[in-house]
Amino acid sequence: MSNPAQKIVLLIGPPGSGKGTLGHAAAAKLPNVLHISLGDFVRDEMQDPNSRFGKSVSPFVNRGGLVPDNIMLDILSRRLQQPDALASSTILLDGFPRTLHQAKALNKMLTVDRVVLLQAQEELCVDRINHRRIDPVSHVSYHTLLIPAPTAQVAARLVRRETDLDENKIRGRLQFFQQNLASILAVFPGKLFALNSAVSIQEELSALQQILSEPIIVEARKDPDPSSMPVNPNSNNKVAKSLCVVCMDEEADGVVLPCGHLCGCESCLKMLLNSVAKCPICRAHMNSVVKVFQSGVVEADTQVEQKQPEVVPAQDEDDGNWSLAQQSLSVAFESASSSSARPALSMAPAAEWVNDQVPLPIAVSIAIPNMAQRSQVDICCVIDVSGSMGEDAKFQDPNDASKFVSEGMNQLDIVKHSVKAVIHTLTDQDRLSLVAFHDDARSVFTLSEMNEGGKRQAIDALEALEPQNSTNIWAGLEAGLESLRTARASPRRCFILILTDGQPTVSPPGGENMALRSYFEAHAGFTCSVSTFGFGYQLKSKMLLDVAREGKGTFAFIPDAKIVGTCFVNFVANACTNLALDAKVHLEPQNGAIFPPVLHSSFQRVPWGLVFDLGPLHFGSYRDLIVPMKIPVDVHDHHHPFLKVTLEWNSENNNHKESLIGSDFVVTADALAAFARMSSVHSLEQVIDKCDAIDPAGPKILKTLIGQLIGLEATAKDARITALLKGDLQERISKAVSTVERYKRWGAHYLRAILRSHEYQMRTNFMDPGLQVYGGVLFSELVHSGGEIFKGLPLKKYSDRNANSNNNNSDNNAIPAAVADNYYAGNSGGCFSGECVVQCKEQDGMVREKQLSQVRSGDCLQVVDTAGHVGFSPVLCLAEFQGRFDLLVLPFSRLALTPTHPLRIQGSFVRPCDMSFHMDDDLAAHHTEMPSSLIVDRVFNVVLQHSHVLLCINGMEAVTLGHGFMQAFHPFYSTKQVLTTLEQRPGWKEGHIIVAPHHPLRNQLEY
Repeated sequence: MSNPAQKIVLLIGPPGSGKGTLGHAAAAKLPNVLHISLGDFVRDEMQDPNSRFGKSVSPFVNRGGLVPDNIMLDILSRRLQQPDALASSTILLDGFPRTLHQAKALNKMLTVDRVVLLQAQEELCVDRINHRRIDPVSHVSYHTLLIPAPTAQVAARLVRRETDLDENKIRGRLQFFQQNLASILAVFPGKLFALNSAVSIQEELSALQQILSEPIIVEARKDPDPSSMPVNPNSNNKVAKSLCVVCMDEEADGVVLPCGHLCGCESCLKMLLNSVAKCPICRAHMNSVVKVFQSGVVEADTQVEQKQPEVVPAQDEDDGNWSLAQQSLSVAFESASSSSARPALSMAPAAEWVNDQVPLPIAVSIAIPNMAQRSQVDICCVIDVSGSMGEDAKFQDPNDASKFVSEGMNQLDIVKHSVKAVIHTLTDQDRLSLVAFHDDARSVFTLSEMNEGGKRQAIDALEALEPQNSTNIWAGLEAGLESLRTARASPRRCFILILTDGQPTVSPPGGENMALRSYFEAHAGFTCSVSTFGFGYQLKSKMLLDVAREGKGTFAFIPDAKIVGTCFVNFVANACTNLALDAKVHLEPQNGAIFPPVLHSSFQRVPWGLVFDLGPLHFGSYRDLIVPMKIPVDVHDHHHPFLKVTLEWNSENNNHKESLIGSDFVVTADALAAFARMSSVHSLEQVIDKCDAIDPAGPKILKTLIGQLIGLEATAKDARITALLKGDLQERISKAVSTVERYKRWGAHYLRAILRSHEYQMRTNFMDPGLQVYGGVLFSELVHSGGEIFKGLPLKKYSDRNANSNNNNSDNNAIPAAVADNYYAGNSGGCFSGECVVQCKEQDGMVREKQLSQVRSGDCLQVVDTAGHVGFSPVLCLAEFQGRFDLLVLPFSRLALTPTHPLRIQGSFVRPCDMSFHMDDDLAAHHTEMPSSLIVDRVFNVVLQHSHVLLCINGMEAVTLGHGFMQAFHPFYSTKQVLTTLEQRPGWKEGHIIVAPHHPLRNQLEY
C-alpha cells in the first residue's frame, strides 16, 4: 500500500517548459519521489503485445484520435496502484490534466496535494521543442545544445517526435495550453505554486523541493467563485471580458496563487503582491501571480483575426498522442458548435480467427468525445389524465404477491412529481411544453423558456390536472409532437416524454408505433426522440417499448415514487448531453470478406453491405456493435482490409460522416465488452419472447447466457463485463424470470426497460450496476447537480387517502418498493456491528486488534488493494449510525453487518444475503451453518484516506464509505458525494460523526 502521508503533486506547464526533465531529475535526486508521465506509461503499454491497456488505446492513438477521459483515468488509477507508486511518499504527475473536464474528473478520483505551474516564455518553449530529442528507451528528453546525450550509444537512438516538426502546430499547442490554464487552476484553489522554468535544472530542483515542503495555508474552496471563472460552463454565448477588480480598466488576466482567483490585471496584482500581498477577493496570502488568457471571450465591437495558429492540444513530452483532436472538446472552445465534435472509430475482433468458414465477430466501437457545455433542449411532457390514473398507487412485494402497500397517492400524483423533476432540472436555455390526454388531447402549457417565471407557470398548469375519462395515447403523442414541431428552433434537440399507466382504451390502426412512423414519414425534416415512462404494474409494456423504439427513445418502468428521481434526473442528463438523435453505421465488406446469410434483425441489408441503426449519440459515451464476418485466409494472413465502417449522423441540421477501414486481428478488451453487451441484448429479447408465451425455455436461455459470460469474464477481467454479469444478469434479471408470477407482476416490465438501456448504452437509473459504466463526465456532472435539485423537491400527496394496506395484512406487512433491491439498504449505506474487529498498526509498529467502535481518526487500519497487497490506511473519520438495524452474522467469521453491504470473496464482490449463491463447493462444504440475525441500535463504518482499498475486518474484505469500486457501485455511498456530505456534519474535524435517525445522510425519497 501507499505511504499514509503520500502526496500527489501535479506538474503543469506549457509544451517545452520542461515538465518531464524536472520530473526525471526530481525522481533521481529527491528522496522517495516518483515521477509518473502518463504519456510514457501509455506508450510502454502500447509496445507490450500482452497489455490490455495497450490494445484498448492503440486504435485511438494510431489514428491520431482522442483516448476518452474515462480510459485515461482508469490507466492512471492502475498506474498509481503499481508497487513503485504505492511505495513512494510523493508522486509527481505530469501529462494530466489538460482540460477542465479532466481536472474535475481527476479531482474527484484522488486528492491532489498541490499543483506546480512551470512558467516559461513562448519563445523559450519553441526553442526548446525545436532542439528536443527523445530517448525512446528511457523516455528522457535531451537538448541538442544545452543537454546533450550522455553517451554515443544514447545519442545514436535519439528521435524527434513528429509533433515537434511543425512550428505553427507548436505555437497552436502553446495557445491551447494558455486557453485552458485558468479553468484548470480554478479546480485546485489554495494549492497552486509557480516555478520559473527558465533557470538551470539545479535551481528548478531547489525551488521544487521548497514548494514540496511548504504548508498549504489557504483553505480550498468547495466550488470556485463563478465570477472568477473564465467561462460560464452552462452558457452557449461568448461573454465580455472580465475587468480587473483593482483598476476596473484593464482585462483581468492574472491568477492569484495559491488561492486561484482570476480577478485582476497582471500589473495591479503584482503591485498588490509587492505591498499587502493579499488576494483582493478572499484576502488570502499571495505568493505569486500568473498571467493567463480567458477563453470563450470576445472584445466588444471587434472582429477576431482570420489567420490564427493551428490550435491543437498541448502534446509535448508526455502526451503519448492521446490528446490529439481535443481542441474542439475543451472548455476553451465552449462557444463552438457541438457539431465540430468528431467521434473516434475503432475496430477489432472479439475472438480469434479460426478459418474462412467460421464467422468472426467484429466489434465496431465509437467513442464520442466529451463536451464542456450541455446541449439546449425542447421537451414536451405528454401526461395521461385518464380515469385509471386516479387509482391508488399501491404496489406489490416482488417476493410476496399477497402483500400490497399504498403511500397515499394515486398514479397522477406520482406523474406530477416526475414532471416537476424535469421542470426543475431544466435551465433558462431550455424550453418545455405540457400536453394532457384522456379520450382526446389538449395543450395545457405552450412551449416556453424554463426561466423562473416559466417554471412557475408550468407547475401551476401541471397541478391543475385531474383524472378524466378514457386513454388515447396516440392523441397525446401527436399533440406533443406538434407542440415541438411547429415551434422548433435549431440547434435545440427535441424530446417527447409519455407518462402513462400504459392502459390505452383507444388505439390507431396498426398501433401507436406505426402511427408514429407515419408521422415521421409525413414530416421528414423534423427529428424528435420519443421516450415512454410506465407507472404502476398494470402496463402494456410491449406497446410502450415499441413506441420508444420507433421514436429512438428509452422505456422506463416506474412502479412507485421512490425511483422517480433517478429515472427523470438521468433522462434530462442524457438529453442535455445529446450529440445526435439518430446515427447509422454503414458496413461494407472488403477483399472477399462476407456477412453470413442469417443476421440479427437490427441489420438491414443494402446493395453495398449492411446498415445498422445505432440511435442516439451522447457526449463522453461509447457505442458499439458486433457484426459476424467470414474472412478469407489470405486476408487474415496478410492483414488486408476486410471491413469499411462509416458512421453517419446529423447534428444541428448538418450531416456528418466518419469512416474507418479495419485490417487488425488483435482481440481487445473493448471488443470483448461489446460482445458481452450485444449477446446479452439479443438473448434478453429471446427471454422476453419466451416468457411472454409462458415458455420454460426463457429462463434456460438466460442461464446459458450467464454461463457464456462467466467464461468471458474470467478471460477478459473487464469491469464492464463484471458489472453486466454480476450486477444485472445474476441479480434482478435472474429474479425477474425466477417464477411465472414474478415475471407477470413486474419482471416483464423491468426486463424491457433494462434491455432498452443496454441496447442504447445509456445510464437510465442508479439501481442497475451494469448501467453505471455508461455516460461521460458532463453526464455525471448533470446527474449530480440534478440530484441535488431533486432532493429539495417535496413530494406532495394530493390524495386524501391514508397510506394503508388493501388486503388482510396489517401495516406491519407493508414493504418497501422494488427499489429496495439496491446494493445498499437503510440510512447507513452498509455498516458493521461495533464489536467487529479490525487490525490497527500502533505507533510502535506493532499490529493489534481493535473493536471497530473504538477506532479513532488517525488509526492505521489493515487494508488490501485490488491486487491483493496488504497494507495500512489511516482513518479520516468514524461514522456512527443510530437507529434499529437488523444485521446478518456470518458463521465462518462472526462478522456482523447489514445484509447488502458488499464484501469481496475470492475476487468477486457479493452481498452477505447472497453469499450462499457465490460460494464454491469447497467453501460451502466447510460452512454449512446458516447466517444468524442480530438486532442492534447502532452500526459503524469508516472513511479511509485511500480509495479502492478494502477494510480487513473479522478476517474478511469489506468496502468502506467512498470506496470507489465500480463492481460495488452506488451513486452516493461509493463515491466522493458521501465524503462531501460527511464533511459538512458536526464531528468531522474531530473524526467521529454521529448520524441520528431523524437526520439521515440522504433524503428518504432521494433518487
